[in-house]
Amino acid sequence: MKSKIMSVIRFILIIIILACLAILGKRLLDYRTNLQNNKAIEEVVKEVEKDSTNNTTNDADKKPDSKPLSPEEEFQKKKEHYQKIISVLKEKYNNDDIVAFIDIPDVGVSYPIVQGIDNDYYLNRGLNGEYDIAGSIFIDMNNKPDFNDDNTVIYGHHLEIKSMFTPLDQYRKQEFAEKHQTIYLATLTELREYKIFSAYGIPADYQYRTLYFTDRDDVVPFFNKLRSNSEVLLDSPTFKADDKIITLSTCQYDYKDQRLAIHAVRVK
Repeated sequence: MKSKIMSVIRFILIIIILACLAILGKRLLDYRTNLQNNKAIEEVVKEVEKDSTNNTTNDADKKPDSKPLSPEEEFQKKKEHYQKIISVLKEKYNNDDIVAFIDIPDVGVSYPIVQGIDNDYYLNRGLNGEYDIAGSIFIDMNNKPDFNDDNTVIYGHHLEIKSMFTPLDQYRKQEFAEKHQTIYLATLTELREYKIFSAYGIPADYQYRTLYFTDRDDVVPFFNKLRSNSEVLLDSPTFKADDKIITLSTCQYDYKDQRLAIHAVRVK
């Protein structure tokens, strides 16, 4: 009798081990798929950078005494660079849901932004529309894709690997946040520069994702409230009723149903 019980226990343990291995294998396969998708995006970015560098070199050869670019010319060059990336990605994936490109220098967040028919479609889909555990970076379904709402909310996953919005949890550290306040966001029509003014962990049901206001008198108090929530102290301009902000929203795991909110105001 005792031998039979031990056999049953061993059988159950084997089943549990095999199940755990299967789950682990599936997760590793999912991460591999995401890494491949990210690599494909990175290759597009590198190819555009290579073309841009070659063009710059050719121009310099033609004009050996050319002056350094002015800040305005540098900004225009950056705009053309990002817009080329967007165009190439839209063509590569035949995906008109790609509406923008976001780049946070030296942070590890440099991705196309999509907008789906709802806020679930791109949770676990890549730009090719196929399953990807990390999904894509996407804006709220109720935002306008021109980023002209009072508050455009941009969602991205936080994972065990450095992908999507995972690096953003570093913004809860004062020194890091101070050194990485700039966000570039490009569409096919313009390039915008934003300055991060607030970063904090918050319950998922907190009202940090209000998209627009019918009463303009409510805008500045709302922005000031978001700034007062910040866990880090950051320089930021005095808000105006016509300011536009973006909110980066991702999961955080200090407690159940926590979110990380990072807010940035347009400065250029």
